Amino acid sequence: MSAGPGGTAPAAAEPPRWLREVLRCPATGSRLEDRRDADGHLVGLLAVEADPPLLYPVVDGIPVLLVDEGVPQPPAGGSTADGDADGAPRSGA
Repeated sequence: MSAGPGGTAPAAAEPPRWLREVLRCPATGSRLEDRRDADGHLVGLLAVEADPPLLYPVVDGIPVLLVDEGVPQPPAGGSTADGDADGAPRSGA
């Protein structure tokens, strides 16, 4: 495998941005947002408008947009055992 520009290893394959912008959640038709790991690699596409949000994997640069492959995710502002729906601690007792 040859090095990319600047002598670095080529980035892992991922679908081009223009394609990711037109892809939609197969369950709801909602838009998808990139989800990346700590190293910045694209690991999935998140349907944020689904209830609950669904994370679809990206395998070898190919989005797996099958309804059965969507992994439910906790809502961004979901309730917690010790807080309100926005995650803030409850006041009082």
